[in-house]
Amino acid sequence: MKIINFFQKIANGYSGLIALVLLVIALWAMTGWILYPYEQRGTIGDMFGSINALFSGLAFAVLIYTIHLQRKELELQREELASTRNEIKEQKEYLAAQNDVLRTQNFENTFFQLLNLMQETRNSFVFRRVPSKKGVEAFEHAYANLKSKYLRAINDEVALGKTKEEVVNILSTQFFIEYQSDFGHYFRTLYNIVKLVNISNVANKRFYTNLIRAQLSNQEVFILFYDCLSSFGKHKFKPLLEEYSLLKIIRPDMLIDRYHYSMYDSKAFE
Repeated sequence: MKIINFFQKIANGYSGLIALVLLVIALWAMTGWILYPYEQRGTIGDMFGSINALFSGLAFAVLIYTIHLQRKELELQREELASTRNEIKEQKEYLAAQNDVLRTQNFENTFFQLLNLMQETRNSFVFRRVPSKKGVEAFEHAYANLKSKYLRAINDEVALGKTKEEVVNILSTQFFIEYQSDFGHYFRTLYNIVKLVNISNVANKRFYTNLIRAQLSNQEVFILFYDCLSSFGKHKFKPLLEEYSLLKIIRPDMLIDRYHYSMYDSKAFE
């Protein structure tokens, strides 16, 4: 291997090949002078007649040179492939980053459009029992109406053997059936905007759900609390309220019944 490396260092371009050939010829010519004493040099003609030795040496030199060229070529190919792979990787990373930006922009366009729609729906909300009130005040009257219904019914229903969970589910369901035309558009809009965030690929979903929560008044959150204890919201919307802590502002003493607080996972209030 040391001999091969030595010849490879010599073999550099065509000058290297010529040097190898000349070196082989020189070594071949001097063999007799090196190996034989002076008085035996007359017989060296026999060795010089062995032309096969010369061609073997030349063939070996050419072989080394060829190996050297192939090795160089393979190194260049490896470098080129590595460079190509790096370029492809950088392009993929750039395209992935660009796609992430575009996805985020598309998501935010839809998100803020829905957020504006929710605000418009809230501001135009009218509770039919108090048609002179709109928006937040209408939600406040709706909550008061639900509270009075619950307080009137709770003792009778419990006396009939129903649990508090069953009572609040029945009364909330009846309430939102009765006023479905009032609340339907609002709750569908709110649910879909939270669902949009939940199914999206955005990095920080809590950032967007916190924006939603910041738009909700206390009165809206109270009504939302009980809507998601009814048959309308408990299966799909309630898990989202818990996942994204959309009921964070609520304390047990704010509710119709303090016990209702325990009907949600604690994550809803964190």
